[in-house]
Amino acid sequence: MDLRRCIPKDKFDLAAIENAADVGYPAIIPILPDLLEWVQDANWPVAEPTALLLAKAGPEIVPYIREILTSDDGMWKYWAIDLVVKSCSIRTRSELQADLVQLVSAPSQNDLDSNVPEVAQAVLLSLSDAD
Repeated sequence: MDLRRCIPKDKFDLAAIENAADVGYPAIIPILPDLLEWVQDANWPVAEPTALLLAKAGPEIVPYIREILTSDDGMWKYWAIDLVVKSCSIRTRSELQADLVQLVSAPSQNDLDSNVPEVAQAVLLSLSDAD
């Protein structure tokens, strides 16, 4: 299948996410950055099913999540953590631990305004509970 059919064309394009789920991993790894764009707002219909799919990506998603976590977009950070990172495997969450600690210990004003430290702290607590 053409991977372009797995990338939503708009916030209502649930069929694209179904296509991505049908294709599955590892085939959709090349479009992870494109799919992550659709978790920028949890109110979008495609956000939740996209996040559920992305959470299964494994460590291959870490560099793309890291790009979001080091961006200036506080709301995207919030939703990426809340919708995707929280549901990732312990291994994947562990690989993002230093990034999450940074967001808790030295948040930007945008991060504070978007409640990023709180959601990052929740993921860090889930890691300590898993130990």
